[in-house]
Amino acid sequence: MKRLVMLLLVSLAVCGCQSSQKSKEELAAICANPAIRQPGQQYFEECQALYPASTKQLQKWYKQGAAM
Repeated sequence: MKRLVMLLLVSLAVCGCQSSQKSKEELAAICANPAIRQPGQQYFEECQALYPASTKQLQKWYKQGAAM
């Protein structure tokens, strides 16, 4: 019984890791499109973690926002 529980826990841990890796791959594919990495887009925050904006780009966005 104890062995069965351990096997079940290990199986769940492996499944969780694979799901996380799959999610990261899907997010990388979504964020590969530069248009998605613009402020106001649904995945902006997540894409910033993968593809951080340069200081110059952040300044540009700031100026565009201030002009509106």
